[in-house]
Amino acid sequence: MSERKPEYVTKKQLASDPSLCFTEAMLSYYILHRHRNGLGKAVRKIGRKLVIRKDLFIDWLEKQGER
Repeated sequence: MSERKPEYVTKKQLASDPSLCFTEAMLSYYILHRHRNGLGKAVRKIGRKLVIRKDLFIDWLEKQGER
C-alpha cells in the first residue's frame, strides 16, 4: 500500500492551475486571513516562503459551500 505524498505549490502555481478559478490576488487574501477562515492547515511557511498543500486547499474549498 503506497501513500501519495502531498503536493505543495506556490500561490503563483495554484493561480495558474486551469482547474481552479482563482487569481493571485484572491489567493493572497485567503492566505492572509488563513487563521480566521480555516485555511491555516493547508498553508506552510518555510522561511519567508509560503507553500500551499493542494489537496487540503481543495478540501477547504469544498467545505466552503457547506456554510
